[in-house]
Amino acid sequence: MNIEEYVKNYREDDELEIMFAWNGKHANGFEDENFKFRREVLDYFKSHKGTFSVSLIAALYDAETEFAKEAWGVNPVVSLLAQELLERGREVYASTYLKGWGRGMDAYIQSMRIELSKECINDLINYSKNRKENDDFPNKEQAELFLKFLEFKLENRH
Repeated sequence: MNIEEYVKNYREDDELEIMFAWNGKHANGFEDENFKFRREVLDYFKSHKGTFSVSLIAALYDAETEFAKEAWGVNPVVSLLAQELLERGREVYASTYLKGWGRGMDAYIQSMRIELSKECINDLINYSKNRKENDDFPNKEQAELFLKFLEFKLENRH
Protein backbone atom coordinates (compact mmCIF):
# COMPACT_ATOMS: atom_id res chain seq x y z
CA MET A 1 0.00 0.00 0.00
CA ASN A 2 1.26 3.46 -0.85
CA ILE A 3 1.86 5.35 2.42
CA GLU A 4 1.47 8.81 0.90
CA GLU A 5 -1.92 7.87 -0.60
CA TYR A 6 -3.02 6.24 2.65
CA VAL A 7 -2.22 9.41 4.60
CA LYS A 8 -3.76 11.72 2.00
CA ASN A 9 -6.99 9.73 1.72
CA TYR A 10 -7.30 8.54 5.35
CA ARG A 11 -10.83 8.05 6.66
CA GLU A 12 -11.80 6.63 10.04
CA ASP A 13 -12.70 3.28 8.39
CA ASP A 14 -9.01 3.00 7.40
CA GLU A 15 -8.03 2.71 11.06
CA LEU A 16 -8.32 -1.06 10.69
CA GLU A 17 -5.03 -0.97 8.75
CA ILE A 18 -3.05 0.67 11.60
CA MET A 19 -4.85 -0.24 14.81
CA PHE A 20 -3.16 -2.43 17.39
CA ALA A 21 -4.07 -5.98 16.35
CA TRP A 22 -2.58 -8.10 19.10
CA ASN A 23 -2.68 -11.89 19.27
CA GLY A 24 -2.95 -11.85 23.08
CA LYS A 25 0.51 -13.29 23.73
CA HIS A 26 3.64 -11.79 25.27
CA ALA A 27 7.39 -12.26 24.85
CA ASN A 28 8.40 -14.47 21.91
CA GLY A 29 4.78 -15.18 20.99
CA PHE A 30 3.81 -11.50 20.76
CA GLU A 31 2.41 -10.42 17.40
CA ASP A 32 0.67 -7.29 16.17
CA GLU A 33 -0.81 -7.93 12.74
CA ASN A 34 -0.58 -4.23 11.75
CA PHE A 35 2.86 -3.56 13.21
CA LYS A 36 4.81 -3.42 9.94
CA PHE A 37 2.43 -1.13 8.06
CA ARG A 38 1.88 1.11 11.09
CA ARG A 39 5.67 1.52 11.43
CA GLU A 40 5.91 2.55 7.79
CA VAL A 41 3.18 5.16 8.37
CA LEU A 42 4.97 6.36 11.53
CA ASP A 43 8.27 6.68 9.68
CA TYR A 44 6.49 8.82 7.09
CA PHE A 45 4.89 10.86 9.89
CA LYS A 46 8.30 11.92 11.23
CA SER A 47 9.07 13.94 8.11
CA HIS A 48 5.55 14.73 6.85
CA LYS A 49 3.48 15.33 9.99
CA GLY A 50 1.79 18.38 8.47
CA THR A 51 0.09 16.16 5.88
CA PHE A 52 -1.54 13.97 8.55
CA SER A 53 -5.09 14.65 9.68
CA VAL A 54 -5.65 14.96 13.40
CA SER A 55 -7.92 11.92 13.27
CA LEU A 56 -5.09 9.83 11.77
CA ILE A 57 -2.67 11.14 14.40
CA ALA A 58 -5.19 10.16 17.10
CA ALA A 59 -5.56 6.66 15.65
CA LEU A 60 -1.78 6.21 15.53
CA TYR A 61 -1.38 7.52 19.09
CA ASP A 62 -4.09 5.17 20.29
CA ALA A 63 -2.52 2.17 18.53
CA GLU A 64 1.00 2.95 19.73
CA THR A 65 -0.01 3.48 23.35
CA GLU A 66 -1.96 0.20 23.28
CA PHE A 67 1.10 -1.45 21.75
CA ALA A 68 3.29 0.03 24.51
CA LYS A 69 1.07 -1.43 27.20
CA GLU A 70 1.19 -4.97 25.86
CA ALA A 71 4.70 -4.98 24.32
CA TRP A 72 6.27 -3.59 27.51
CA GLY A 73 8.10 -0.92 25.54
CA VAL A 74 7.31 2.21 23.60
CA ASN A 75 8.24 3.80 20.31
CA PRO A 76 9.64 7.32 20.94
CA VAL A 77 7.40 8.63 18.16
CA VAL A 78 4.58 8.56 20.74
CA SER A 79 5.79 11.91 22.07
CA LEU A 80 5.61 13.46 18.58
CA LEU A 81 2.13 12.05 18.10
CA ALA A 82 1.01 13.34 21.50
CA GLN A 83 2.41 16.79 20.80
CA GLU A 84 0.70 17.09 17.41
CA LEU A 85 -2.52 15.63 18.81
CA LEU A 86 -2.80 18.30 21.51
CA GLU A 87 -1.36 21.19 19.53
CA ARG A 88 -3.68 20.66 16.58
CA GLY A 89 -6.63 18.91 18.24
CA ARG A 90 -6.68 20.74 21.60
CA GLU A 91 -9.66 19.90 23.79
CA VAL A 92 -11.33 17.74 21.13
CA TYR A 93 -8.55 15.18 21.61
CA ALA A 94 -7.70 15.73 25.28
CA SER A 95 -9.49 12.54 26.34
CA THR A 96 -7.70 10.54 23.62
CA TYR A 97 -4.41 11.87 24.97
CA LEU A 98 -5.31 10.95 28.54
CA LYS A 99 -6.44 7.46 27.61
CA GLY A 100 -3.09 6.92 25.91
CA TRP A 101 -0.98 8.23 28.76
CA GLY A 102 -2.88 5.92 31.10
CA ARG A 103 -1.66 2.80 29.29
CA GLY A 104 1.34 2.08 31.44
CA MET A 105 4.54 3.79 32.49
CA ASP A 106 6.20 3.71 29.06
CA ALA A 107 3.24 5.38 27.32
CA TYR A 108 2.91 7.85 30.20
CA ILE A 109 6.55 8.96 30.03
CA GLN A 110 6.57 9.37 26.24
CA SER A 111 3.21 11.17 26.30
CA MET A 112 4.60 13.75 28.70
CA ARG A 113 7.74 14.46 26.64
CA ILE A 114 6.06 17.19 24.62
CA GLU A 115 6.44 20.89 23.95
CA LEU A 116 3.25 22.88 23.44
CA SER A 117 2.65 26.47 22.47
CA LYS A 118 1.58 28.87 25.19
CA GLU A 119 -1.74 29.32 23.42
CA CYS A 120 -2.36 25.57 23.33
CA ILE A 121 -1.48 25.17 27.00
CA ASN A 122 -3.79 28.02 27.99
CA ASP A 123 -6.65 26.59 25.90
CA LEU A 124 -6.21 23.18 27.52
CA ILE A 125 -5.97 24.69 31.02
CA ASN A 126 -9.22 26.60 30.47
CA TYR A 127 -10.86 23.48 29.13
CA SER A 128 -9.64 21.40 32.07
CA LYS A 129 -10.81 23.94 34.65
CA ASN A 130 -14.26 24.19 33.08
CA ARG A 131 -14.82 20.50 32.40
CA LYS A 132 -17.95 18.80 33.62
CA GLU A 133 -17.89 15.71 35.82
CA ASN A 134 -19.61 13.60 33.19
CA ASP A 135 -17.57 14.65 30.16
CA ASP A 136 -15.35 12.27 28.23
CA PHE A 137 -12.20 12.59 30.37
CA PRO A 138 -11.18 9.10 31.47
CA ASN A 139 -11.52 9.94 35.17
CA LYS A 140 -11.35 12.78 37.66
CA GLU A 141 -7.84 11.91 38.88
CA GLN A 142 -6.41 11.94 35.36
CA ALA A 143 -8.14 15.25 34.67
CA GLU A 144 -6.53 16.75 37.78
CA LEU A 145 -3.10 15.37 36.84
CA PHE A 146 -3.52 16.74 33.34
CA LEU A 147 -4.28 20.20 34.73
CA LYS A 148 -1.20 20.07 37.00
CA PHE A 149 0.91 18.88 34.06
CA LEU A 150 -0.30 21.77 31.90
CA GLU A 151 0.31 24.32 34.64
CA PHE A 152 3.84 22.93 35.09
CA LYS A 153 4.44 23.15 31.33
CA LEU A 154 3.24 26.76 31.32
CA GLU A 155 5.43 27.76 34.26
CA ASN A 156 8.52 26.07 32.78
CA ARG A 157 8.31 27.30 29.17
CA HIS A 158 11.58 28.77 27.99
